Amino acid sequence: MHTETMEPWKDLSGKLVMVTGASSGTGREFCLDLAKVGCSIIAAARRIDRLKSLCDHINNSEDTQRAIAIQLDVTTDGSTIQAAVERAWDAFGRIDALVNNAGLKGAVAYASSKMALDMVTKMMALELGVDKIRVNSISPGIFKSEITESLVQKEWFNNVTLRTIPLKTLGTTDPALTSVVRYLIHDSSEYVSGNVFIVDAGTTFVGGSHFLITVDKENGHVRDNTVLVLSQF
Repeated sequence: MHTETMEPWKDLSGKLVMVTGASSGTGREFCLDLAKVGCSIIAAARRIDRLKSLCDHINNSEDTQRAIAIQLDVTTDGSTIQAAVERAWDAFGRIDALVNNAGLKGAVAYASSKMALDMVTKMMALELGVDKIRVNSISPGIFKSEITESLVQKEWFNNVTLRTIPLKTLGTTDPALTSVVRYLIHDSSEYVSGNVFIVDAGTTFVGGSHFLITVDKENGHVRDNTVLVLSQF
């Protein structure tokens, strides 16, 4: 059987996807991967210089503009966020999916989001379902990345990993997370809404955290990188 038949989400041509937290880490990887499979990208984050570099990288490999940068701080006021989304909408005329990858800062925000994730996802799925908008979230474990590079090199961390992670290994964003994001954007998941996809090599089965914890390079704050994926069909 052809791979395209078994994994149709390897082709997302024509989809318009907005990704927040896109300037670095998992957000940047999501943008690059989605562009590779045919999506047009609206890359949103605070650091506009990094966003422009990302979009130039995507657009330089294409004949037409496939990516634009939108400066956006998801912690700002509602009217500012709405204005940024309107600029994004005007650029392509629609938005098919939102990958909300921007992290919440601080211990209280992290703990609150961890406890409330399931309920928020389900409530949004219930409220937005009438508009044919699906809401799902992805809860990653710790993945190898530029942000976690120094952590995974520590001996104590690897010792803990071998004891607490059933699969005894750390994954990489691509393909462990990118494949789930692709699936949730693809039309084949049109009946999937209100779900939390845990991608952590089995860590939660032994009582570990299923959140990807990273450090914001700008201020050293802990961030919770739970990914919320909204898509319309």
